[in-house]
Amino acid sequence: MDATKHIRKNLKFILASELLIAALKFVSRRVFVIAMGKEYLGLNGLFADILSMLSLAELGFGVSITYSLYRPVAQEDTELIKSLVRLYRRVYHVVGWAVLAAGLALTPFLDLFVKEMPESIPNIPLIYALTVVNTGVSYFWSYKSTLLFVYQKKYIDAAVRAIVALLATGAQVAALLLTHSYVYYLCIAIAATLVQNAVISVETGRLYPFLREGGVRSVPAKVLGDIRRNVGAMILHRVGAVAVFSTDNFLISKFVGIETTGLYSNYVMIRGLLTVVINAISNAVMPALGNLTATAGLEEKRTAFRRLNFCAAWLFGWMSICLWCLYDPFIDLWLGKGYRLSLETVLLIVVNFYMTSMRVPVANTKSVMGLFWDERYKSIFEALVNLAVSIVLARRWGITGILAGTLISTASMPFWIEPLGLYQHGLEQPAHEYFIRYLLHLAVTTTVGAATKLLCGIMGGGILGFAWRVLLCAALPNAAFLAIYWKTPEMSFLKRLLTQRGSIEE
Repeated sequence: MDATKHIRKNLKFILASELLIAALKFVSRRVFVIAMGKEYLGLNGLFADILSMLSLAELGFGVSITYSLYRPVAQEDTELIKSLVRLYRRVYHVVGWAVLAAGLALTPFLDLFVKEMPESIPNIPLIYALTVVNTGVSYFWSYKSTLLFVYQKKYIDAAVRAIVALLATGAQVAALLLTHSYVYYLCIAIAATLVQNAVISVETGRLYPFLREGGVRSVPAKVLGDIRRNVGAMILHRVGAVAVFSTDNFLISKFVGIETTGLYSNYVMIRGLLTVVINAISNAVMPALGNLTATAGLEEKRTAFRRLNFCAAWLFGWMSICLWCLYDPFIDLWLGKGYRLSLETVLLIVVNFYMTSMRVPVANTKSVMGLFWDERYKSIFEALVNLAVSIVLARRWGITGILAGTLISTASMPFWIEPLGLYQHGLEQPAHEYFIRYLLHLAVTTTVGAATKLLCGIMGGGILGFAWRVLLCAALPNAAFLAIYWKTPEMSFLKRLLTQRGSIEE
């Protein structure tokens, strides 16, 4: 099966799975709001951010080992694969126990993370401990899922996740409606995590029986040295990423309040639906891109990146327009008008989404090329800028200031440093082409988005008005992009790909 067929198969399964899971989350969130209220919602968002910070224990090892697996998988070097998988398993067992220990050790200090801990919620330490357990146990079998990913069989993982999520969500909704107990809700989540990981582990062992063979050799010194070097760089990347992207709920809880944290988490959840699509596409494309990087020449890599970046700009531009036009009407229908944030805050959420998403093609290409080392300090400086600016602005403008701090930190460093690193060390050509294209895509997205927003403003309210807005957002931006980009080489490739005559490495 060629790379394009692998991408199509994985993309179909992953998109279907992730969209089903996202839909289940929306149903679950609606029931959660009805059964538990805003304060539980805020607490859930806060604990999610604390556990994101604990994910630093992973140290970026997963990304590094995934990169190390691309070449032996492409070359069918099963002995090296066995060695890397054993190393991966050992490290992630340590990570899982470290997350459990560190997370539970924070239990007496939860008051430090919140402006005012809600007195109406009982058993907060137990709720937090169960959340930690659910996160910790997820690490123990994750190496099996990574192997499916590298072998371009992510569709298996996607199918298992969807089936388990469907069953677990049904059980959680029933528990909320019948008992109004968050503890039962979390116990079901832990059971679902264990079942999902066990099934994936068994299926991976069936597909790759050589993993059960004895006589596993140590990882060669050169490969181990590369992993150590990449992990050393990824530690700094991980610290920076967590400090930038996993502290908003913490800062909002500390400087604004737990209720606002809950309101913001609803917008994050909607944005997460689009992130699901982005991750699904990345998970479908990255193994093929990794295989291409391990076997192709420099010009083929350049062409593949230009095509990937063009498709990303179209997709993320359209998604950003949809968020800007549909956020508030959807919140009104889903939860009610009392769950809205201010217009300025919503605009910053959308702009941050666009800026962050446009980093994805660069980050994914650098990841499969193993370009981790040269920008290892960038993430730390980005994190310091984000925290400093966000705290200062939070005191003046609350949640709007916190989100503005994220935008400022993104624009000040990664916006230009990351593409420069890719073009200098990976594509080996000047980066001005990238920035010219980026500004062109931004101008097109902004212009088309303003026109779409203006037309959406004349639609009525209620379900019918929302339906008209959805149709407008589906048609107008894509028609405009199609007309503007029609004669570009990347558009010609996309037409061939969609008619099954194109290939990522052509």
